[in-house]
Amino acid sequence: MLPDDLKIVFQDVDGCLNPEEGEHFGVAIGFTLSAQQIEMLGTINQAIDASSLEHFVINTGRFWPILEPIAAHLPSAKLRYFICEHACVIYDRVTGQNLDLVPLAQRYGLTELAARYENLAVMRALLNWYDAEGCAAMEARYESAMPRLDKVGNLSFAIPESANGDEVLEAIEAMIRRAFTPEVQAKFEYCRSDQFIDILPGIHKLDGLKLMLAHLDLGEPNALAVGDYLNDLAIFENFDRVMCPANAHERIQSLTRTKCAGSYVSSERYGAATLELLKSLL
Repeated sequence: MLPDDLKIVFQDVDGCLNPEEGEHFGVAIGFTLSAQQIEMLGTINQAIDASSLEHFVINTGRFWPILEPIAAHLPSAKLRYFICEHACVIYDRVTGQNLDLVPLAQRYGLTELAARYENLAVMRALLNWYDAEGCAAMEARYESAMPRLDKVGNLSFAIPESANGDEVLEAIEAMIRRAFTPEVQAKFEYCRSDQFIDILPGIHKLDGLKLMLAHLDLGEPNALAVGDYLNDLAIFENFDRVMCPANAHERIQSLTRTKCAGSYVSSERYGAATLELLKSLL
């Protein structure tokens, strides 16, 4: 049973907002949603408005240009903040601007998090390296186009359809270890979703949750996080209350079952699980 004081849900996108058959959202700028995707998002938006929640916050590895078409179908006033690029960017839809994360973390006494946000300068060096050398080396290895997404806080690129995602992750990590000093390497974290490789500057989705809870003056007992894949691992290892859909990775499901009351593995898949959650919060 969910607690009466649940006020905020942190919501993953891919794997968690899709129509019930799991139709993927596009990953190219300007992609068009299908009728089934639009219907699911519209139904979820209605459920957000009808729920007792105060805040519904998107928490995704996507960057804003490929999140915006999805957000357009989630116009609820309860959805003001979008945690993007694995919490390296937080977009405020009301002001139309990204939050300034280092001073924001400092304001709430999150000194370690503020220091990690300063690693975004190191990420720029990694992005420049991939453009100059890394991309060509990976494309030669996998005989496939592997340009990075136009992110500012993550190095992200699609896993070729013919490649094993775990092996691709190992390959790019080995290249980066050869290209950068141990001091710089220590600032990077490596993860993957079902479609993408993501290299982060020591910042991940869990950090976005902590920063937004401080910014909204809420505590962790007021929150629930929804996710489905290994790029959500830090959340499911360290956050008290979580939910995952039935299509979630087996490790995410296993972690969910170890959590406190109110955490659960839904019997529903994809967006239907989120819809079930919201309908329970009337």
